[in-house]
Amino acid sequence: MTALQPVKAESLSAQVADSIREAIFRGELKPGQVLRELGLARNLNVSQATVREALSQLEHYGLVVRTPNRSTSVTSLSMTEVRDRIHVRVALECLAFSDAAQRATAEQLAELDHLVARIKEQISSGDAFEVMKADRRFHQLVWEATGNATLYRTLDQLTTPLFAFLRIYQELTAVDHTVIKPHEKLVEAMRSRDNDTIITAVREHLEGSHRTFLDLKAPELSTLVAGDEQH
Repeated sequence: MTALQPVKAESLSAQVADSIREAIFRGELKPGQVLRELGLARNLNVSQATVREALSQLEHYGLVVRTPNRSTSVTSLSMTEVRDRIHVRVALECLAFSDAAQRATAEQLAELDHLVARIKEQISSGDAFEVMKADRRFHQLVWEATGNATLYRTLDQLTTPLFAFLRIYQELTAVDHTVIKPHEKLVEAMRSRDNDTIITAVREHLEGSHRTFLDLKAPELSTLVAGDEQH
């Protein structure tokens, strides 16, 4: 009989981090909400040390803010911070799509086609959370196809809190998630392998999808959350 490897502490903390991450993406844990280690440990039936390690992982991705010896809370980005992240994301996504177009395998392009179809299905079903998950996975696959681990990590850290922020913002403002621009043109541009075509498609896609958040008159998320809690 093959000896089973013991479960490592970091594996359990990764599972806890995934659980908290999903709760943030779903809006069950609100931006600015204080996260108490003891309460989370009891709810998840794990040790407080495991929760602490999980929160450290989430801090690395910008989903929580930790104040040493004080408290941990869900990240609440200001609209200025959101716009800054979007502008940086556009520049890095142009690089990622351009590089991926030259390196992507037929299997990776086929998977992107599958995700395009899945995003459309989820938009039709009206499930904003599943739309966000499929959209995020689509972009992650493009980053993987670049073969550039540094670019992947940078984009993942940059956009993880963005995906969470934008989904919650859409929910609180009743923004129709169908404003997400179609992804077909992105895959078509990649298949063309023409750099100008790719950059134009990426810019149109991201700036079009994020137009609401690039509006200088858009209300702050903290204001929306406070208003929602009063109802």
